[in-house]
Amino acid sequence: MSTIEAANGMVDYTRDGGLYFAFVESIDELNGDALKERDDMPDYWRNILDRRDDDSLQFPTHGIWLDCVRYDYFSSITWRGDVCRRNEDEDAVLRRKQLIELDANQFAVILLLMNHADGSRALESFQEGSWHEIQLRQLHGLPVVAASDFDVAAVQACRLEWRYEVERQQRDVLHNVFNLEFLPDARWGGRGGEPWRPLSLPPSKDMGLYDLPYHMLKG
Repeated sequence: MSTIEAANGMVDYTRDGGLYFAFVESIDELNGDALKERDDMPDYWRNILDRRDDDSLQFPTHGIWLDCVRYDYFSSITWRGDVCRRNEDEDAVLRRKQLIELDANQFAVILLLMNHADGSRALESFQEGSWHEIQLRQLHGLPVVAASDFDVAAVQACRLEWRYEVERQQRDVLHNVFNLEFLPDARWGGRGGEPWRPLSLPPSKDMGLYDLPYHMLKG
């Protein structure tokens, strides 16, 4: 069970403007009727739904997991444009080292619940595997929760504003850094030594990482 914590007890994901590049790990259609029964939900799902009620927003139709890296941090990575040649062991060893050394505090996992009526073009733009620029804020935007990883052991309640889908040139740079296809063996440590596939381990209904009963996912 996750814990909703105040920002002063953990990383403040809204700090310094809260700008992120966000990768869409998954998007699922939700069962609206099932979402009305909240007693068995994880705290962080209930937190988002309660705040949507407070904002007079309609029931969400989709659940979206975003894996994010801070905009300014990514822009400061000096090797982000370096080519990693496929099947070149020396390149793979170097890139593995570079990824492991990334600062875990510069990443976030976000759960976003949306409805087409929310007034943002984001839902139409969010496709699995796409990159977006977003901003996390305290007072403005759609209710979300942010955590350090998909185990969502502790989350921060905040708000998300979608800015735009990343254009091809920037998307290619992001893919160059976080693509693991060039690694012969991607099972290695990061983010404090835990196995990850940058940015992290994507949620999977089969693995139970949604932490939500299956009947709440449509289909």
